[in-house]
Amino acid sequence: MATIIDVAKQAGVSIKTVSRVMNNQANVRDSTRRRVRDAMASLNYSPSDAARQMRLGKSTAIGMLYSDPGSSYQSRLNQSMIQACSDAGRYLVVGLFNEDDDDWVGQLQAFLARTKVDSMVLVPPMCDSENLKACLNDASVKYVLLSPSSPTPGVSAVTMDDRKAAREMTEHLLDYGHERIAHIAGHPDHVASFLRRQGFEDAFTERGMPGPDSSQVASGNFDFRCALSAAEKLLTSPNPPTAIFAASDDMAAAVYMAAGKLGLSIPEDISITGFDDVPIAQTIWPALTTVAQPLDNMAKDAVRVLSNSLAPTTKDANSNFLVAPHKIITRESCGVPSANRRG
Repeated sequence: MATIIDVAKQAGVSIKTVSRVMNNQANVRDSTRRRVRDAMASLNYSPSDAARQMRLGKSTAIGMLYSDPGSSYQSRLNQSMIQACSDAGRYLVVGLFNEDDDDWVGQLQAFLARTKVDSMVLVPPMCDSENLKACLNDASVKYVLLSPSSPTPGVSAVTMDDRKAAREMTEHLLDYGHERIAHIAGHPDHVASFLRRQGFEDAFTERGMPGPDSSQVASGNFDFRCALSAAEKLLTSPNPPTAIFAASDDMAAAVYMAAGKLGLSIPEDISITGFDDVPIAQTIWPALTTVAQPLDNMAKDAVRVLSNSLAPTTKDANSNFLVAPHKIITRESCGVPSANRRG
């Protein structure tokens, strides 16, 4: 059976263009539209008739796909989504998904056929996949985006202000008197990582202070081992930081390990902050100062959007974000900079 991918390949266009043609959108050239329709006819392709038939009865299930089941963030989000679905009289169906797999379209179709979900929550990084969104449109599956990089016209999204939260966390460290603050960033392909780094830099700019140089920023890829290596390099550099702001709590835990290996005390020798407020933030010692992502509120809003009981506050297709408020959680991992580690 032909898929939307096959049509795109034969027509020499993107999956998104095929989706636009099937939905009769105006922003497609006539020659391209004819080429796509010819490919559909040649392949005897019908836009997911079977999938649409399966969804004639309303499903109570909400689907969610993710690529990193081992992350603390994903585990926390799963809990929030399960509770939000339960409160709304629905239930959550989850599955592993990787768009880098050659047969990702087949995997998606199998997931939809097996679970019969008619609505989904797209989490990072899938929320930014135009191909995935086109396939869901093709299958008449309603979806909401969780923390996407930018708005998708006509699609609701639930997010938080990562940049503002990171700026406030950095300001928290500046208020203690830290000037040489390092940042361990997340994965370069994740928009949240980019926004958190921007917020980190904004804090210095707004106070008229010199911005952090390249030696103060390291990549941790939202991975414990990568963050451990980054932290060790930062802490053993000729002019080490007096504080480190990690873009996730898992990476902050890696900084704790690096500090312990080097005989550094927290917060006497090094202050550490994180982002997420997942359980590890309170199980490590001293307890971690971090940004609490409003995952419970975000999950509730996502489910309400999919249940047609909540809509964006604006009809502007480019401003359809629902922004949930974050909170700085102050614990015991921050202190004034150590005199013998000042730059």
